[in-house]
Amino acid sequence: MKQSFLALCLVLALTVCAHADQLVFVGDVDFAPYSMMQQGRPAGIDVDVMREVIHRLGLDAEIRLVPWTQLVTMFRTGECDGAMGVFWTPDRERRALFAMEAPIHTSDFVLFTKVGNTFSFRSYDDLKTRRIGVPKGLAITEEFEQAEADGVFPTREYEDIAGAVRELLAGQIDAFVGNIDVTYWQLKRMGMTSSIVYLPRKVADARPAYVLLSRASGAEDKARIAAQIGQTLKAMRSDGSYNRIARNYLLRF
Repeated sequence: MKQSFLALCLVLALTVCAHADQLVFVGDVDFAPYSMMQQGRPAGIDVDVMREVIHRLGLDAEIRLVPWTQLVTMFRTGECDGAMGVFWTPDRERRALFAMEAPIHTSDFVLFTKVGNTFSFRSYDDLKTRRIGVPKGLAITEEFEQAEADGVFPTREYEDIAGAVRELLAGQIDAFVGNIDVTYWQLKRMGMTSSIVYLPRKVADARPAYVLLSRASGAEDKARIAAQIGQTLKAMRSDGSYNRIARNYLLRF
């Protein structure tokens, strides 16, 4: 009996150690078609691309999807080992190792507004009388954030696209900043693609989003893993496998 108990303890200890060695990468749960839940499991372009990266590198890793603000907290504190789809900023560079060799996706951001309520947007001065919704916790561009900080236009943060749409329709904001692919994916689900449109001038054009490794993570060889992930993403873009995966979600690839 004693030997059986000791054997059971050994198995449990090995299981805990094995789990502790597994890398955990997190993505935004509300960023379809790049990351989302489908039939109870993570899916989307970023998720499928990252699974291929993990497979090619032979990593023992798990992908989880969480709300964006939780994702940011997790990589800052080391609660996760890495994150997907994150813009580079100087502050984040201090907290994470970015796989800079190639992005996991690029984002075009524009201003969405109601049909019949469009307005001229050639520069940020054109927004002086406009109330603009911005995604909570998202670094858009330095130019946009500087204009916001200078008080050129007032902003209201929104948690998700559905919340931004509600505020737009209620007249609480005049427009909101959104990723074109992600916002149209959600508007299509909501049956509102004919009610909400975006202005021609882009707020951000093809801004790269990366995979990162948290500096606070207890994982070993983080710099090497980050570099290998970046190199693998670069190879996938060159060999066509990135586009083949992305085309499952967006035909433009």
